[in-house]
Amino acid sequence: MSDSRPSVFESLRATDAIRGVLITAIVGVVGYFAVRPAPESGQGGFALTRYGWLMLLIGVALQLVIIFGRPLMVRFERARDMEGQISPIVIYVLQLLADGVTVLLFALAVFGGLSRVESSL
Repeated sequence: MSDSRPSVFESLRATDAIRGVLITAIVGVVGYFAVRPAPESGQGGFALTRYGWLMLLIGVALQLVIIFGRPLMVRFERARDMEGQISPIVIYVLQLLADGVTVLLFALAVFGGLSRVESSL
């Protein structure tokens, strides 16, 4: 009798992937709006500093490494007959760390942009 239910790690992997894609999309959208010019001249728009941009890019890079690194980890395990021994928990921990760092960098970049707008008022 086989168990057709997905394992705990498979469901974690799916939620991690969705969370990572959402975080990457949100950071990308904020980065897009930061480069848009103000609607009318004289109006200040939301702007990021150079370090803010760097923080957003590092966050997006971390998320992309995790998103594209997950299949590479599975391939590595299959090639060495270790399927399911390393990747579930390692990828879960790495995904949580990358998500935390990305959200922290995003918050710092947005806070820096908002404080810059506030100081110009």
